[in-house]
Amino acid sequence: MLGANVGELAVAQTNINGIINIEAITEVKVNLFFSYCIKYVQNTVYNQGVLQNAHVETYKNGKLNSTMCMKLQKGAYLIVANGDTTIINDSITYSGNLLYFNEPNEAKSIFKERNAEMRLISPVSEHTYIIKDEKNREMNRYFYEEGILQYATLQYVLGNVELKRVKE
Repeated sequence: MLGANVGELAVAQTNINGIINIEAITEVKVNLFFSYCIKYVQNTVYNQGVLQNAHVETYKNGKLNSTMCMKLQKGAYLIVANGDTTIINDSITYSGNLLYFNEPNEAKSIFKERNAEMRLISPVSEHTYIIKDEKNREMNRYFYEEGILQYATLQYVLGNVELKRVKE
C-alpha cells in the first residue's frame, strides 16, 4: 500500500477426490495517522465444483470483529453474518478463496466470503479479470499466469492494496 509492505497473505489449497479445501490467513498492519491491524482467517470447502461451506473471522487490532458462516443445506445456502441470517437460493461455483489458484475462466459471478456478497467478475483482457461494485466501478483487478494468481490490485477506503505472489 503506497509502496510499503503492509502485510502477508498465506493461502493453501488441497484437492482430495474432488473436495477442495482452501485456507487463507491475511494479516495487514497499517501505520499512517493511526495504527490499524486487521486479520482475516478464512476456510472454504468445495465438493465437485460446488461451494459447500465457508467460514470467515475478522479481527481488528487483535479483537474478533466479525464472523461469517455459510453452509449448503437442501440446495440453498444458509448464511449467518454477525448474527444476521440470509439465504441464497442459487448454486455457488466460484468464490473469493478460489481466486488464488483457479483462474476464473468461465465464472460470471463471485461470492465474496469476507462480506457475504455476490459480485460480477469479468475478463478485461487475456488472463486479467475485474470485479465491479453495484455502481459499475472497478473494485479489484486480478492477473494470472498458468491459471494461478500472480498479481492483484484491491481498492480499499485507506488506499489501493497491491497483492503480489511470492513463491516459497
